[in-house]
Amino acid sequence: MSFRSMDLKKYITIRYNTAAGFKPSQWNGKGPVNLDPVWLVERLRLFDNYCAASLEAQSLRDFTVLIALDADTHENYVRAVCNCVKGIEVRPVLVEAGHDHGARFNAFVQDDTDAGFVSLTRLDSDDALAPTFVERIDHLARREIEKGAVDEQPLYITFPHGQNFDTATGRYTDHEYAMSAFGTLVEKRSPAMKGVYSDHHQKMAARYNTIIAPSRDAQWCIVVHDNNAANVLRGKPVAEPSFTVGRSVAEPRELVRQQKPPQANRSTGIASRTAGNFVRFLSGRPLKLRK
Repeated sequence: MSFRSMDLKKYITIRYNTAAGFKPSQWNGKGPVNLDPVWLVERLRLFDNYCAASLEAQSLRDFTVLIALDADTHENYVRAVCNCVKGIEVRPVLVEAGHDHGARFNAFVQDDTDAGFVSLTRLDSDDALAPTFVERIDHLARREIEKGAVDEQPLYITFPHGQNFDTATGRYTDHEYAMSAFGTLVEKRSPAMKGVYSDHHQKMAARYNTIIAPSRDAQWCIVVHDNNAANVLRGKPVAEPSFTVGRSVAEPRELVRQQKPPQANRSTGIASRTAGNFVRFLSGRPLKLRK
């Protein structure tokens, strides 16, 4: 059976808070870390400000965002996460304890589309994509599908040119990382599909045909912030980044209700580090945010 090159469905896949071995730098060590109220409040703010904003800014918007969340996450929180991204289809993928989020993404895709080919892109919930990212993926994927390069084996696409942004200082750095976590796997849609989480991102090029696509401008941005112990500012400092991240002051986004929340401190851009914010969230009241 032959598939038309236009028969391609694109997904951005985000592992939001499924159970994993991570530990945020600031955590009291009690309960499941991926359901910790303080972490969830802070992550919602990061996701909305950086990740969701970059998805809304894509020059090509014909993609679906799949967000994997722990099945025990409160339904109000799941709803708010999905509502952060405006104008783009967002679908939650609930993952039960002990189940694999990559397999759940693959299963969801089987029921969601009848496209002959699909592309799945990895994106962390606190990072950002350049406005041209999806457009470039679409071009490369369709070109290789037309050539027949995806008929027998999945194709992995990665952009080596990216950047970092330090939320504490507002500094950007230019970051070259060929096997970054922002890779895309293009393959025939089938129950046997591998999926972009089939291996660690640093090992994907060893498993699949790979395009390491050069670009003058950065195509992704790692956001370095104070509650992610794994993040370290890397690369060469730059005065002018390829693109800026974060919502502008002129476009505030309320995460629970469309009304202005009380402001305790204008010096930072993170949610108040209190479990009370989680209670406010679940009761439908606006979070107390520090701008």
